[in-house]
Amino acid sequence: MLNFFDESKYQDTVTVHEMKERVKKAAALEELRKIHAEIIPFIQGLEASGLSINNRYNSLNDIHDVLTRKAVSFAYDTTRETIGTAPGERYCFFSMGSSARHEQTIWTDQDNGLIYQTGHEDKRVVEAFAEEFSRTAVHYLAEVGYPLCQGNVMASNLRWRNSDEEWKDQLSSYLNKGSEDDLKYMMIMLDTKPVYGLPALLYRLREWFVQEIRQRPFILKKMAELVTAHEIPINMFGMIFTERWGKYAGRFDLKQGVFAPFTTNIKLLSLLYGEGAQSTRERIFGLNEKGCFSSLQMDECVAAYDFLLELRLAHSIDLKEMDDRLDYHLWLTTLDSKAAQQLKRTMKLTKLIQKQIKKRGTSFEQSAGI
Repeated sequence: MLNFFDESKYQDTVTVHEMKERVKKAAALEELRKIHAEIIPFIQGLEASGLSINNRYNSLNDIHDVLTRKAVSFAYDTTRETIGTAPGERYCFFSMGSSARHEQTIWTDQDNGLIYQTGHEDKRVVEAFAEEFSRTAVHYLAEVGYPLCQGNVMASNLRWRNSDEEWKDQLSSYLNKGSEDDLKYMMIMLDTKPVYGLPALLYRLREWFVQEIRQRPFILKKMAELVTAHEIPINMFGMIFTERWGKYAGRFDLKQGVFAPFTTNIKLLSLLYGEGAQSTRERIFGLNEKGCFSSLQMDECVAAYDFLLELRLAHSIDLKEMDDRLDYHLWLTTLDSKAAQQLKRTMKLTKLIQKQIKKRGTSFEQSAGI
């Protein structure tokens, strides 16, 4: 177990329950902002208590979940006061990415969307409420401590805010065209979690979407090609390649170099094998049950995943304490020999999983007669 923290400093910390109760009782954004600022000593206290990395992430992401839900509920109330009563309780504000997979660290930017039903009300009224609600929710989340997504994957962007029927039309368009951007948007939509509103709206859309993908072998093949085209920056001799140019020259991109490829590969394998879990850990276990991974491979994947979670969490704390911007570039020289070797094993494992995806993608191609 890697030990990144000074355990002597964090012996008397609040419990998860106490943090969540404070969030639930909060009456203003300022209170939520203060609680968000206390996440570092909170998670360091959990480390000092000896909790496993899985339990620490569960606790941390539980706090993120209640903070996000409370901020969005404030936004909903504000929208009702601003433009009038909402036309029915038929909205679902949802998260994507690391939040949906329960992998958020100390801080993370926003990845969210909105789905709603129009019903018998004036469509313009419903859309006006949805737009204002989304804009306010994104603003409130930023005020609490969740930065705007640089890629604009947020409910304030019309691409990520639609009625249930419009969502189906949009996703059908992605499925039919299958461009590289379309594939990326579809991959994003495979990681979703309801935050506030009516969860059934999101669950129905996701179930329909996954069924539609699995009925299109050529889309599964294209997804496999997209995922496996990503080069893992390590050669056959175990040499890890760092950034060559720019601000982060000489540093290793932990997110794009291994974490994102690892979780994305597991996500796609889960789709290919019909595994419906949402978190990476549950997907790994499910792939073992589906016969994709042996018990040994499953254990290797879990060990690699836990290592990456530990590394990401420690790095995010270091950045926050230095008040640096959100990024996951690190100096490899800061890793001890044990961590450096585990990083190499994890990167090589990710490359092996890519090969498994290529093989599975080829089987879809052959079954479809492409």
